[in-house]
Amino acid sequence: MPPLDRRQGLWLLAGLGALAALPLAARRATAAVPRGRTLCLVEKAEGRVAFYAADDGRRLGAVALGVQPHEIASDGRFAYVGGYGVEGWKKPGAGGHVVWVIDLAARALARTIDLAPLGRLHGVRVDGAGRLYVLSEATSILARIDRPQVGDAPDRMVAAGGARSHYLVVRRDGARAWVADTMSGAVIALDPNDGAATPVRRLVGTAPEALALSPDEATLYAIDRPAGVIHALDAATLEPRARRTMRGEAVRLVVQRDGRLVVSNLADRSLSRLDPATLREEARLSLPAGAAGLTLDGGTLYASLANDRVAVIDLATFRVAGGFATGKAPDGAVVF
Repeated sequence: MPPLDRRQGLWLLAGLGALAALPLAARRATAAVPRGRTLCLVEKAEGRVAFYAADDGRRLGAVALGVQPHEIASDGRFAYVGGYGVEGWKKPGAGGHVVWVIDLAARALARTIDLAPLGRLHGVRVDGAGRLYVLSEATSILARIDRPQVGDAPDRMVAAGGARSHYLVVRRDGARAWVADTMSGAVIALDPNDGAATPVRRLVGTAPEALALSPDEATLYAIDRPAGVIHALDAATLEPRARRTMRGEAVRLVVQRDGRLVVSNLADRSLSRLDPATLREEARLSLPAGAAGLTLDGGTLYASLANDRVAVIDLATFRVAGGFATGKAPDGAVVF
């Protein structure tokens, strides 16, 4: 086991002190943190992914990648990380054009996939058949690689027709994809298999970002980030079903197995749990910093915080069960 560095040691002591001050129900929540699981976490400002033991936050290793890795997805054996390539969307330049392929078992870089001239790779997803989808923010083109473990080029590319296509979700069977286009204010539904099909568009606000599907994939949830408004849309038609204004700027959401939503309120530094049909707030959890990334693993949620920590949330009690220090700017993650 690698030794803890001074910073992690201080965070561990602080975390133990905070845990002792929590009520008994919160202390019991630590039992819900799974053992033997590993978090592969994108640390954007470090230009790497790092591996942490999910139960106690021990750092197990890291893989250097490049400038500003962003979203991550996994097929179980490999993780795929998009290279954004610039430190912010207003920065000049074409941005990154490489997907890094991480061997999870070996905790090592297996290879890269060069998607040039597609640039500023952000949204990354894997469908139920193991096909990889990568969204280029610079070109608003969605690329699909059917065998990403060995493939070196897209098998299909479809234009989303957006102005700055940032976030992505894909149906499990790969027959439909949804894009959040931050500059046009639209959510776009498209067919990843048919570049001639006309995308369906719905204006939802100023700058939609996070997207998530209901467990039955019939409802699409979208957050208009600056307004902090969450929209529930019919996934097929994008017709509105419900909407709710959150606590200021909101950035990410995930859907639990039972269909309830967890939303990261960035401005309010909290998490909200919402009813999936009405979007009524059922519970609120304060955090020490805003959560830029949410990673769901069964009954446990890992929130990547702006203070360079991960908070571990027990969803059964909706309480903080633990946490640990990370590198700079933790974001998306996969758990295996």
